Formats: sequence, structure tokens, C-alpha cells
Amino acid sequence: MTKDEATVEAARRNADKTERGLWSARENASGGWELVHVSAPGLKRIRPTGSHEESRPKPSEPPDPRPTITQNIPPYGPI
Repeated sequence: MTKDEATVEAARRNADKTERGLWSARENASGGWELVHVSAPGLKRIRPTGSHEESRPKPSEPPDPRPTITQNIPPYGPI
């Protein structure tokens, strides 16, 4: 069995609601591919929910437009 065939078969078995556990493809010692049945207590199939958006970094703060002489003065005058 090739990797593509094993992946397709694992996806088909995972889509079947009557199957218990999960199926995965793995490479065996001889270089071929096989299906592995994965089952454990509490192991569930997780389906993506909602939309997934890429977060972008915030833009940097613009420079202070005030003259440099007044930038360091607190709101109530010099200390």
C-alpha cells in the first residue's frame, strides 16, 4: 500500500460515524504503508469549528507629533 492509498483509506474510515477510535497511516519497517487503529479512553474526533483567522502583529506607534521640548513635560508642568 502506498502512502497516498493509506491516507485516503484512513480518512474514509475516520469519516464513517460507526467506526470507533481513529485510523492513521504509518510506514512499517519494510518501507510499505499500513493503517493503524488508535483507541484510548476519552479519545474523540475533533472537528474544526468556526473560522480560523491569521492574527497580524499590531503596527508600531506613530511618533509623538509634539515638539521635543514639550514631549517630556508631565501634564501639570515640570517637576
